[in-house]
Amino acid sequence: MVKTNNTIAIEIDGAHNEQLRFRPLQRSIRGRFDLNRIREPQARMKTTEWPEPIPSQQIGIDLDSGTGFIVETIHQHPALKARIEQRGMQLAPEREEFANVDLPTWLYWIKQAVESGLAKVVVGELPERIEGEPQMEFVVQRGPDTNDRLAAAIESNTAVLSALLEKLT
Repeated sequence: MVKTNNTIAIEIDGAHNEQLRFRPLQRSIRGRFDLNRIREPQARMKTTEWPEPIPSQQIGIDLDSGTGFIVETIHQHPALKARIEQRGMQLAPEREEFANVDLPTWLYWIKQAVESGLAKVVVGELPERIEGEPQMEFVVQRGPDTNDRLAAAIESNTAVLSALLEKLT
């Protein structure tokens, strides 16, 4: 990963092997997975197969270029990568980039992940304040205000009624 002075990156590392649903991308980012965090006795049996924790993906943003990114850190662990590929599983690309992201939105959701305890900062520093308005809704887009729609409908109907009255007289 290219580390510049103006880059922020986090890794997902919740206490219960959680993943992060990163709303700006509408997708999940894999968190660190450690079998020793699971209280189920049967899970302990798998520690012979997977003795080391599986590192999380990292998500971040280059504030200078406005590029967001996801880094698949398993590529940095050759033995683990080989074991995963031997089982027929595919890894995500080593680095996936997203050009021209909305900086306030990405910063807001990255900061929320850290403040909730689900992630920790591994590169850079989170800003104290986020400049701009982050996007909060991703599935439902805000439409015009109901009052605006009503006013437009009244205005439209008034014009139609005026035209009809002119024709009648």
